[in-house]
Amino acid sequence: MSLRGTLTTARLHRLARRAAAGDAGAFRGLYRQLHPVVWRYVSRRIAERADVEDLVARVFERMVEHWSRFDPARGNVQAWVIGIARNAVIDHLRARRAVGDGEAIERLADAALDPAKALEDDERDAALRTVLAGYPPEVREMFSLRFADGLRLREIAELMDLSEAAVKQRFSRTLRELRAKLRARDPDKAAGYAI
Repeated sequence: MSLRGTLTTARLHRLARRAAAGDAGAFRGLYRQLHPVVWRYVSRRIAERADVEDLVARVFERMVEHWSRFDPARGNVQAWVIGIARNAVIDHLRARRAVGDGEAIERLADAALDPAKALEDDERDAALRTVLAGYPPEVREMFSLRFADGLRLREIAELMDLSEAAVKQRFSRTLRELRAKLRARDPDKAAGYAI
């Protein structure tokens, strides 16, 4: 982990402790830091913008309601809040009786990119989504948590109630399989996949 990541984690922990003690300014700082992370997580899994807004608000409400459950020894603040977001999304999907669990890869390339590069990125992402679609939902969720949300394997293991060794093994095996499947689909483009 980089020094910057460590400082960010330490800063988030300090803000969380102060916010839990009732410091409104610390809560605002924590909210500013975590809102984009929670928004990205939820918006990749829920299509309707109004539902995303509601769920993000619900995540922060639950965070405040459950300050006492946060244990810095078990993970960082960001992973804890992603766990709350994950549960909120699952509850939402169950309530809507939706089928599916969201995508493991971010939707579309950034519109500001070069159009040719955006098209190439879209094609690559579509191929990766197609291959990942054949995997169980828990594997797709693990990849989303790792690559889209930036969680560490230990944090993913905790969120998914698995051992860290099991998560490492699944990642390793699935990455080998994905690379082989993508090479088989298009050997010329296989090197461009960032997995």
